[in-house]
Amino acid sequence: MSRPLRLVVAAGGTGGHVMPALSAARAVLARRPGSEALFVGVGRPAEADILGPELWPRLILAVSGLKGRRPTAWPKVMWQAFRGLARSMELMRSFRPDVCLGVGGYVTGPVGLAAWLAGVPLALHEQNSRPGLANRWLGRLADAVMLGFPAAATAFPAGRTTVAGNPVREEIAAAGLSRRDFGRRPATLLILGGSQGSSRLNQAAISLAASLKARGVEFSIIHQSGAAQLEQSRQAYAELGVEARVEAFYRDMAAVYREAHLALARAGALTTAELAAARLPAIMTPLPTAADDHQTLNARFLAERGAARLIPEAELDVRLVPTVVELLERPELLAAMEAAGAAAGVLVDRGGDRMAEVLLRLADGRAAAESAAKSAAASRAETRIGSGGPDARPEE
Repeated sequence: MSRPLRLVVAAGGTGGHVMPALSAARAVLARRPGSEALFVGVGRPAEADILGPELWPRLILAVSGLKGRRPTAWPKVMWQAFRGLARSMELMRSFRPDVCLGVGGYVTGPVGLAAWLAGVPLALHEQNSRPGLANRWLGRLADAVMLGFPAAATAFPAGRTTVAGNPVREEIAAAGLSRRDFGRRPATLLILGGSQGSSRLNQAAISLAASLKARGVEFSIIHQSGAAQLEQSRQAYAELGVEARVEAFYRDMAAVYREAHLALARAGALTTAELAAARLPAIMTPLPTAADDHQTLNARFLAERGAARLIPEAELDVRLVPTVVELLERPELLAAMEAAGAAAGVLVDRGGDRMAEVLLRLADGRAAAESAAKSAAASRAETRIGSGGPDARPEE
């Protein structure tokens, strides 16, 4: 089948949710010209930053999660969930999607449940090594669950999972094809705190820059600070006299990855996948408050393969500077980490295409089943008429 289709995508909150969903939607529309995709989010700035330039149709649901909330907030959260489900059911009736994709987060719950209640095929994508609550719960109802990391399979029913990887943009994967000159100076350090920035990593980066400058190390900084601490970070580097480019968010991450020699980064699923695809050596510092400590498991995936070093946030003050100095003074270690990234990057290769294949299979399967049911109903009707049954027409 090559018919156009309608796709509903529940993806909101962070770039780690929105980017995989966007890659899948692009792949579906590329394979099926004329198809439509509608994104459902929670209205956070990261959603507009990522989706805005392409003017994707969007629906905003005011929903939030129970985890970590005080019991006094539960009635409000449950009311939001009820209203979110009602609006999602209306969406299923008005948009009439052929398939629904949920990528986790608060918004996936009501949208995914509405799809299941409406009989719309439901596919999930879990980016992390340890699945979030919404995907764990919906995994019992979903027709297919696509995984970013193999370790997540144990959380879902057997036979429904497939390892699709975490999709990254083609230009980022292409950045991993060229070899870096790790002996070149000044070395370029990349600081990544995720799509919304990280106050703790921002502080660690400034302290690192001061220590490296005091040691006479030749380096420059590329820093994604998040909007909240943009000017503060720029001022801190200026006062140190350190060459630094600081932006709240970089759109051309492929260029950034090509230029960098070493990254200091959180371990969100998207960041982990992009570092692996770009084969950029990294020091991973998982967010300690991440749900179920999933970022630590993500970071271990790269660290166990030799593509990264893992430093818990609590140990940054003691271990960060010695680790960076060691790696910069021994370029062969960075070269080995770059080579190890090739093995880790296998998971992200063609991730968007793999997700599209699953979505198209579910949509086409539903269409085929509906067509077969209509044919069977028509055949039964003809049989009743031909046999003179109760539905037969009288002779004229």
